[in-house]
Amino acid sequence: MVRLRGPEPSPGQPRFRRSVLRDLRARMRFALLGLVGIASLHIVAMMALEGFGLSDAAWLTFTSITTTGYGDLAAKSVAGRAATITLIYFSGIFLLSQAASAFFELRAIRRERMRRGEWRWAMKDHIVFVNMPAEEPGDYLRRLIDQLRRSHAGMGRCRAVVVSDSFPDGMPATLEDDPDIVQVRGRFDDPAALTAAGVDQARFVVVLAEREGERLSDAYTFDVVHRLRERGYAGRIIAECVDDRNRTRLSRAGASAVVRPLRGYPEMIVRAIVAPGSERIVEQMFSSEGDECLRFDVYVQGVLWAEVAAALIGADYGTPLGYADADGGLHINPPPSESARAQALFLLVDERQRVSRDAVQRLVDELKAKQ
Repeated sequence: MVRLRGPEPSPGQPRFRRSVLRDLRARMRFALLGLVGIASLHIVAMMALEGFGLSDAAWLTFTSITTTGYGDLAAKSVAGRAATITLIYFSGIFLLSQAASAFFELRAIRRERMRRGEWRWAMKDHIVFVNMPAEEPGDYLRRLIDQLRRSHAGMGRCRAVVVSDSFPDGMPATLEDDPDIVQVRGRFDDPAALTAAGVDQARFVVVLAEREGERLSDAYTFDVVHRLRERGYAGRIIAECVDDRNRTRLSRAGASAVVRPLRGYPEMIVRAIVAPGSERIVEQMFSSEGDECLRFDVYVQGVLWAEVAAALIGADYGTPLGYADADGGLHINPPPSESARAQALFLLVDERQRVSRDAVQRLVDELKAKQ
């Protein structure tokens, strides 16, 4: 569970609500101080009028003021009973109810503020997501968080704060019960919202493009990155870039990684977080330029995968990623000691490598002949 700092006014919080919070806190303080005074007077009265010791007088006072009334001790004299009626029944119980009422109202307001993103979160080494996609933001965030937690890089407990106005009525149903995913309702250009999200203590900041096809999003992203570096943030910033021509500009502004917005594939952001640099490799595979994953329909039977991989790399035919068997099953990054039974090989090939199916088949046949 995240540690909270509060209750403090949050960015964008209505002035009247701040006034209500001040009034409730003042009411609770007044009631508690009054209770201390009333209880002290009653303890002294019981010691003076009833001859009780300090512990018995305190026990009678607190069981009476909480209306528990065990009956093991009671005031016997008229003066003692009058003191109990005046101090406890008329004053103490009333003040206790006032304190309890103010406390529960504060709790209710706090829960509502937390739900609506009007809270200052005190986290450390967390992730701050700035902006959310305009389309299905809750679904995208859920898939992104799931991918982060399933990665092999120790992100099992992924604590995150979302800075966005996409969830004015609270986090979506798929995330509202997750105590480690919370929000600060505000715009990307609001420094108070970034402060409320604990951005200065964050391990990563991810700046998402609201609309993946709108070039103007890059200007907003540039503004966030520049603001973060200007305020002295030293962590990693992962920024989405719609127009490739703005990549250099974002990097110069301070972005640690710049990726294309792929809403159907949040793993791109995950790669940039858990394995810096790998997002560029994955991005290349989504393009027909540069390195490209190709399928070669060749037959491989009874040859160790280590031998197949070494031969393909040695012949400069590309980097083998895996193979498909006769039943259509995919074997991705298979163990080197596995005996390959392939109907097709998948190779990562760049533009300079001129590889054909026949060349790959001949190479595999030569390996088989040597055995």
